[in-house]
Amino acid sequence: MNELERLNDNSGHQSVSKPSGPLTSLEVYDKYGAMAYGIILQIVPQPNLAQEVLVNVFSSPLLQSCNSYPFTFAVCVIKLARAKAVEAKRKLMTIGTVSAEHTNNSHESTPELIFDLAFRQGFSPEEVAEKLHISKSEVLKAFHEFFKSFPHS
Repeated sequence: MNELERLNDNSGHQSVSKPSGPLTSLEVYDKYGAMAYGIILQIVPQPNLAQEVLVNVFSSPLLQSCNSYPFTFAVCVIKLARAKAVEAKRKLMTIGTVSAEHTNNSHESTPELIFDLAFRQGFSPEEVAEKLHISKSEVLKAFHEFFKSFPHS
């Protein structure tokens, strides 16, 4: 059972949703490090850089604010890991660079590509639309199609 499945588990097992008290950085790393690293690797596929980002996540002062986050601690860690990874990726690339295959093949703007540009590469819907030469409404529709392709549990 993974972290997110345990959040919705009503079997009486200890839930990861809310800690009884503030967690130390080491406890947070032990519980959520692998999950955060997986998210970071999706955005920054270079292991060495991803490890640097992971250290940045767990040494961030923002991590302690997760103790008072209104949702689960895991969601806070996910958001922080994603934000730090996108920030690192933006430092590597200038915002105007998208690979030639993305800009030259706007007719191949699949929902997967559009989601990748927005989630993994950190572009806003407006920037994705501009890069792919499509409208913002088409970008938003592609997000909907991308999520609709996953089965509901």
